[in-house]
Amino acid sequence: MLEVDYKKNCTGCSACANICPRGCIRMTADCEGFLYPEVNEEQCMDCGLCENVCPMLHKPKQHELVAVYGAKNRDDAVRFTSSSGGMFTLLAEEVLRQGGVVAGAALDEKLAVRHVLVDNAVDLSKLRGSKYVQSEIGTIYREVRQQLLAGKKVLFSGTPCQIAGLKGYLVKPFANLLTVDVVCHGVPSPRVYHKHLAELGEEAGEPVVQVRFRDKAKGWKSGETLFLTEHLRFGASKRQETYMRLFLNNVSIRPSCGECAFNNKRSLADITIADYWGIDKQFPEFDDDKGVTLVLVNSRAGADLLALVKEQAELIVTDFAKGAEYNLAVSKSLPLHSQRAFFFEQLDAYTLKELVERCLE
Repeated sequence: MLEVDYKKNCTGCSACANICPRGCIRMTADCEGFLYPEVNEEQCMDCGLCENVCPMLHKPKQHELVAVYGAKNRDDAVRFTSSSGGMFTLLAEEVLRQGGVVAGAALDEKLAVRHVLVDNAVDLSKLRGSKYVQSEIGTIYREVRQQLLAGKKVLFSGTPCQIAGLKGYLVKPFANLLTVDVVCHGVPSPRVYHKHLAELGEEAGEPVVQVRFRDKAKGWKSGETLFLTEHLRFGASKRQETYMRLFLNNVSIRPSCGECAFNNKRSLADITIADYWGIDKQFPEFDDDKGVTLVLVNSRAGADLLALVKEQAELIVTDFAKGAEYNLAVSKSLPLHSQRAFFFEQLDAYTLKELVERCLE
């Protein structure tokens, strides 16, 4: 039976809940808003499947990369609505062209972030762009398995620990599965995210109806995080906006993110993507401030997929050290903030703006 002795040992990937043959594991939010497995001991038959699929009990080792690129989608309209260089869209469109499906994180009608499956280019826009809150996996692993068994090609995108959770759940490799993960600074609490939406809605006198975590109207490097109601707009640069400040300073992120087990060449995905920060210093001729993707090719399958879309992209060869130089999350984990415990203890007592002042100023 799975036991989470320390919360830093659980990523919330939900592989255990999906694999349980009796359905006696459910993902339950703790007081911080993060999901953890809760086991019904009376129903549990100690089959050990949950322990077998847990990525934190079977952490990956470092591996050599096949290739590293800086990349841009040639379609500027797609790149503008993407967080970095628009490469995820190219990879996903290729899988859809082959009759496959794509799984990724999307905002639902209540602006919650959940993993969903899409089978057409129109709905693909839901998966485009970063969502800075931990997505709910739900039963997406089971849905992906059904598609794979039906012979469909599947592209699954998510954080590195979610990819590890999926592969643990599937137990065996599938030739028709392709995976893309995003370099992840950490995942903020859904409870903090919804508190922010509620506080902005109260300030506006009307609910937030749209979230743009990485708006590029002022350029890629000066991108803003925006929360829009029907009549008002709240937001600032990602390093000044209240919610993002808490996230980027490791105040509101999951305990396991302080020591990531899946970055620094330990990804189980076929391709890893990230913002290529520092491209303006390393390859200034390649930078137009519309976004550049750092692409780490982890497997031969990833290289083959990238080869199919290279004519629709601009690529430059780089290396891991350059890619990690200005994007620390590629190779390192930053420790949790010293005020993190205070922040969550006082989450109901103060607004997020007040907590920013108390924790960061």
